Amino acid sequence: MATERIIVVRRFRTGSVFRIATAGIFFSLVPFFILMGVLALFGLSTIKWNDVPVLGVRGFLASPLMGLFAASLFTAFGGGGMAFGLWLYSKLKPLTLRYLEDDASPPLATAVGHDPNAT
Repeated sequence: MATERIIVVRRFRTGSVFRIATAGIFFSLVPFFILMGVLALFGLSTIKWNDVPVLGVRGFLASPLMGLFAASLFTAFGGGGMAFGLWLYSKLKPLTLRYLEDDASPPLATAVGHDPNAT
């Protein structure tokens, strides 16, 4: 069973923003491009390079590489934009996040150097 928790974040670190953006973008764009590569394998013009359709096995093999390239660009620009926007938002007020925590997982330390087993 999961328990809903609330955490107040004063400011996200830039690395955390890029990590979240990378996970979301890569795990959505790369499979989509692979799907388009499978369709290109069957003759649909879903993969294009310089406005020329890449069909067949070449389209199937090019699609993951094109997906990685597109995901890298979107991560660089989108992650940078999100980091800047969240930095500006942190100047106004803290961000409140709601998340689900597994009841079986141990609680996380709330401060650096905090030992949850200390008395």
